[in-house]
Amino acid sequence: MTLLYQAVESKKFDTRLQERNVQRGLLKPDELNGNVGQLPDDSEFAEYVSFDAIAQGDGKKRIPANGKTA
Repeated sequence: MTLLYQAVESKKFDTRLQERNVQRGLLKPDELNGNVGQLPDDSEFAEYVSFDAIAQGDGKKRIPANGKTA
């Protein structure tokens, strides 16, 4: 039983399950906000994709993180 409990606990903050866990009372909104606040800011590693380029069939066109296009 310990393994099942550990598996459930490891998925407690899974983004796909957060809303359901809050509704079921398994996760308090304060816990969720505290956990999200502890996450590192990885925005410098983000890769922005131009939806216009995707719509035109050029999925290779990227937009720099600063949002400026060449």
